[in-house]
Amino acid sequence: MRFARQVGIAAVVATVIATPARAQAPAAQAPAAQLPTVQQVFDHFATAVGGREAWAKVQGRSDKGTANITFAGLTGAYERHTGAPNKMRMIIDLGMAKLDQGFDGTVGWAVQPMGAATRMPPDQEKSLAETVQVGAEFLDASRFVKASVDARESFDGVDCYKLSITAKSGEVRTEYFEVTTGLRRGVITKSPMGDQKATLHDYKAFEGKLIPTTVTQSTPQGDVVLTTTAVVFTLPDPALFKAPEGISK
Repeated sequence: MRFARQVGIAAVVATVIATPARAQAPAAQAPAAQLPTVQQVFDHFATAVGGREAWAKVQGRSDKGTANITFAGLTGAYERHTGAPNKMRMIIDLGMAKLDQGFDGTVGWAVQPMGAATRMPPDQEKSLAETVQVGAEFLDASRFVKASVDARESFDGVDCYKLSITAKSGEVRTEYFEVTTGLRRGVITKSPMGDQKATLHDYKAFEGKLIPTTVTQSTPQGDVVLTTTAVVFTLPDPALFKAPEGISK
């Protein structure tokens, strides 16, 4: 679920706007022999978020909530829709500007704040084709070109397993899964603009499936916080995934 990845939100938003106590030794990383396999981590994750069987039935999903651009003092409405197999539409309405992105399974586009629509670069479309996930695909550890469990360490103050992942699109990222609960707590993605960090908080159940309702994307300017308040697992209106006029196929 590339937590259902939020397709470059941060980048788009940034354009808009006595005897001394002995020092405690850093916690030692767990030896490789004590680390779980990638499959075991994803099995634990699948169980934690409701199970593969429940997620496999999902053919569409709509999330709604708020977006808080902390460094600009802006808050607005946020909605994201996905449809099988890999269609996506995301809209953030900040009042003074609207951020609008979509992907119809082949073509990706972004509508600029002034209203002009442009097609996404080929590499971004390739990434979206793989990472926009509907159903239980995000729980499949075999979909990666390469994946390994590298260490057990703290992420955002939580004891986690650290995984290094290379996707088929060539994207390289590090993912963190909480040791006790199995929940994914963070993702750091390599990009030409530098590392993009997302921290996942406040998992809540919607129709028996757990979803992180607070996603914090860290940028050089500050944090972008997406808060989900409602989730519906139905197929969205197909018109949402139709590319705007003027976008070439």
